[in-house]
Amino acid sequence: MGTINATSGVGTAILERGRTYDWPPVVILNMFYTGLGIARQLSGKGIRVIGLSAEPKIYGNFTRLCEVRSAPNSRDDPKGLAEFLLRSTDLDGAVVFPTRDADVMFLDDFRSELQRKYCLAIPPVDCLHRTIDKHQLTSIARNVGIPVPRTLQLCSSQDLNRVANEVGFPCVLKPVSSFQWHLGDAWQRVGARKAIRIDDGESLQREYEQVSGATSEVLVQEWIPGDVDHLVVVGGYVDERSELVSHFTARKILQSPNDCGTGCIIRSEPLEEIVEPSRRLFRALQYQGIAEVEYKYDVRTGEHKLIEINTRHWDQHQLGEASGVNLSWIAYCHLTGRSLPEPKERVAFATWIAEDALLMRLIRSLVNPELRVAHLRAKLSGRRTYAIFATSDPLPFCRYFLGTMVPNLARKLFNHFGDYFLRS
Repeated sequence: MGTINATSGVGTAILERGRTYDWPPVVILNMFYTGLGIARQLSGKGIRVIGLSAEPKIYGNFTRLCEVRSAPNSRDDPKGLAEFLLRSTDLDGAVVFPTRDADVMFLDDFRSELQRKYCLAIPPVDCLHRTIDKHQLTSIARNVGIPVPRTLQLCSSQDLNRVANEVGFPCVLKPVSSFQWHLGDAWQRVGARKAIRIDDGESLQREYEQVSGATSEVLVQEWIPGDVDHLVVVGGYVDERSELVSHFTARKILQSPNDCGTGCIIRSEPLEEIVEPSRRLFRALQYQGIAEVEYKYDVRTGEHKLIEINTRHWDQHQLGEASGVNLSWIAYCHLTGRSLPEPKERVAFATWIAEDALLMRLIRSLVNPELRVAHLRAKLSGRRTYAIFATSDPLPFCRYFLGTMVPNLARKLFNHFGDYFLRS
């Protein structure tokens, strides 16, 4: 990763629809939550923003805040996407923001070709590989005094008998690198789960047999007890000196599934106790770029233990802007050689809501009491920002509501009541 000299002629004075842009454009890979959030964060900044989408019906395609082009998928057709980017003569010098692990690996795989034409918003090669390998990340963190869960890497079924003594039960089965469970048909093979809680040796044997169909090398980590709100994050931007130049901190309020799920409600709040360990970790990794560092508080030891690092924008990054930290703009300014924006006054508490995931959780809770959400009104309190809905950009939510939410809701209600009447 490096900066672009915007006055050198690369990406300079781009003309589109009669308007001249003096700074390089931005290319967003995919227009789901994360990509839509990037487009909104860069709106009104005087730069051209292009979203690339392989999903013709996804809600983010309907934003009014950026141009959206159909392009191959980085996961399914990486070579096709590389050729698309290399053929696009009007995007020279653009900053390319990935939004999924598959995008990060695509940019890394085609780094040598693409970086001649684009500024790739991913960490340097060695740093990236150290960070996405959770086993290596755990070792580096431990060496600089950051608490980590007990961790064991399994290479074959012969290693299973080590888990009880070296990690213990319950534990969590997860990929060594997150992208491994998204390659080819791996996501279906692992049951569309990002991680799997294991309670005993029998379930370990059964689950390993299933996930080893995707990859034989997996990670087993100690399960840290505690509610969802023990999960906390630092989201920030790290410069070429591995210094954290801007950040916000947040706490998970609700995730689905409860054990190893994706955040539905996240709230920003001051959590300075996880900022300094993150600074040490960035320096040890020689990190550069956008990062989300996740910890879980262990009530048994009184420590925040490192879980993982996202090396890109993540679903809830819009929470930063609601909290006074626009990470997309900060990253763009740094990568293009502009002065970093002056810090805004921090908002102590802001809440990010994935309205689609939350609604589906509430609907499923009608027939499954275990999914019911206690004290929902309190969980939704504070200044709110949404994954899809925005008053200044309403079409994505309208598209989601009419094209996805209503049909899904009708189908679930039909199936539920159809089964009820059949049983009657």
